[in-house]
Amino acid sequence: MPVRIAFPLLEAVLEADRLSQDTFSPFGTVIENPDRSLVPSPRMREVPPNATQANQGSALKYLDVTQMRNMYDLGTPSKKAAKAVMNMFICAPRTLLPPHGPHINGLFPVEILERHPYTTQTFIPLGLSQSEADQARYLVIVAPSLDPSPADEGFPTPSDLAGGDQLPGRGLPDLTKVKAFIAYGSQAVTYGAGTWQVNRLPLSTLFYAYPVLHAPMVVVGKKPIDFVVVQFANGIAIEDCQEAELETGGGGRLLVEIPTIGLQDDRRLFRL
Repeated sequence: MPVRIAFPLLEAVLEADRLSQDTFSPFGTVIENPDRSLVPSPRMREVPPNATQANQGSALKYLDVTQMRNMYDLGTPSKKAAKAVMNMFICAPRTLLPPHGPHINGLFPVEILERHPYTTQTFIPLGLSQSEADQARYLVIVAPSLDPSPADEGFPTPSDLAGGDQLPGRGLPDLTKVKAFIAYGSQAVTYGAGTWQVNRLPLSTLFYAYPVLHAPMVVVGKKPIDFVVVQFANGIAIEDCQEAELETGGGGRLLVEIPTIGLQDDRRLFRL
């Protein structure tokens, strides 16, 4: 059952940045071709420093493009071991609220956030290229953690320095520091363990399926996106996934602006 938290502002509108490794690095890893102008060939004289030639010179292999982490081995309350799992999600475009101004496709209301405290998660879109941006994009919404409080004392998490990594810790999401990113079909994304992110599946599906299923990607555009999702899971609901639901009864809500294709820039606007 999710923890309910009050949104502290009457209304906040967040403008989504374009997803890049520089902007997303506090939360995880962006996986994409770093140089689309570079065509592999056996006659290449130089290759990027983090790549090597493969397949008789017809391919470039970029090494360690993301880090998959299994924190279950460091200890959970259940002591149940996890296994690597791979799932597929077919995600339909979301219906957006009407925009407040020009050059905005619509507004997405953030209603619930989730995290996976003991595992990274990698979302890999299939069958799309950056040239299809007008047909399919997806929204990535993340938040850092607050300090622990009585409200989240029922959430098990690894130590903040588990395995030598600096982890977000036990606290609930900091709603004043939510960030949103627009991603394209040529980009995959890995969430760091414990990163709060948007969840869009019904709770009954989320908590009673094994492995735990969820879809933090919000698809915007004209066509669905198929995602392959890679993570670790042990089938214990509270260890696999934790949720925080935003209470909006008092009128406060968090909206994300979806920019029109071609008009998105690197600014992020947080308006009260």
